[in-house]
Amino acid sequence: MTIPVQQSLAGFIASDADVSFTDAGITRVHFRAGVEHWRREQDGTFTKLDNSFHDLLIFGKTAERAAARFRKGDQFVAHGYVDTRPAEPPARPAEREAFVARKIGHDLARTAYEVDRTPATARQTPYQLDQAAAGATTPPPHDTQRVPTTPPAGATYSTAPRSGTSTGQGIGL
Repeated sequence: MTIPVQQSLAGFIASDADVSFTDAGITRVHFRAGVEHWRREQDGTFTKLDNSFHDLLIFGKTAERAAARFRKGDQFVAHGYVDTRPAEPPARPAEREAFVARKIGHDLARTAYEVDRTPATARQTPYQLDQAAAGATTPPPHDTQRVPTTPPAGATYSTAPRSGTSTGQGIGL
């Protein structure tokens, strides 16, 4: 069996997250991504060239997590595919490329972070645990899955980092 491979993109987040929703109610996040370019010289040194900037799109739960965890300047590695779409007139060129990330995480070679290996059920919010205890077996409709979500009235949530987690230094996806 062959190794399943996909295209990848390594770079840095160059803009704030632009969160929107598709017509089907799926979360869509757009970032501008910067990519550093270097040229190796004959003497073995490297010369930094101009950065290039590209559209980075993420959809679904991965998009929600990326919008919450990535900030301008964060280094990332993503894998997915390049999508070419017609640009809206009078844009030049007539087509615009975007990298659609299926998976994305902080670049561990350039980002310090800790991994939280707590099972996902132990990381659920008190509201999610209450819903599970009440026997909610069907997922909520699309409208209630949109982020940012508003907690139910009277709910309290801690904003302090959990033990063993990063303080915004990276994520382990």
